[in-house]
Amino acid sequence: MTAPSADARSVAPPRLDGHPDGEARSASAAVRWGGLVVVTAALLAAWQILPSGVQGDGSSVPKLDAVLKALGPSGEWGEYLRALRTTLGEAFFGLLIGFVAGVVLGVLLGESRILRQGFYPYAVALQALPPIALAPIFVIWFGLGMESKIGLVGAATLFPILVSTMAGVAETDRGRIEMATAFGASRSQIRLKIVFPGLVVPIFSGLEISVVLSFLAAIAGELISANAGVGVILQVYQRDFRLAEEFAVLVILVAVGLALALLVRLARHFVLERMPNE
Repeated sequence: MTAPSADARSVAPPRLDGHPDGEARSASAAVRWGGLVVVTAALLAAWQILPSGVQGDGSSVPKLDAVLKALGPSGEWGEYLRALRTTLGEAFFGLLIGFVAGVVLGVLLGESRILRQGFYPYAVALQALPPIALAPIFVIWFGLGMESKIGLVGAATLFPILVSTMAGVAETDRGRIEMATAFGASRSQIRLKIVFPGLVVPIFSGLEISVVLSFLAAIAGELISANAGVGVILQVYQRDFRLAEEFAVLVILVAVGLALALLVRLARHFVLERMPNE
């Protein structure tokens, strides 16, 4: 056997532990996470140093240590969790209604070019309406109970899912549909084998937006009229100038919103991993 030539040795693949691309990715990740840590530490330090403390007139911002105390073991976690459970219940059932209606209407409208082009501008315009502006109308329609909040959440979450589903159906490969039709496939078979598998990504994209909107819409409805929920305790804390507890609830809301968005992404990854390859 002859020894490899100098040219062959010069183009041999580099070792993985010294791969330039791997080193670049590691350096980029280190810079990204390092920057996040530095900025977060700076913001927390500013939060602690800059506010003058709660003065009782509602004009100041509570210091970080006061908010952390409200989030600690001595905080009103029983009140927080009761309110959060009510709001999450309203958000869940409203999101379920918006999701089912959005997917069904999105598929039906996406299959009709005339209906899609006629309805799309209205769907985009209705998305611009803030939930807080619609809340009084839903109170008039459904009363003061949870029904008005669930209806408001359903309306707020419907359109992102509807628009993304409708766009996904419209972007389905028409050549595959025509070929399947030529081979005698029925409409239901085309939907199951061609249309629906291509809707996973657009539906989850709309759902990622709607899951956060569901929480915001539920709180908006509670701010207008409710006797329980996150919106109610926010109003109570604001009225009593308990700003540390109010900010603690806002921190909890941010954490819940991030957790919900992460759950949607994990669900999308789970579904995509288990879909059969074509």
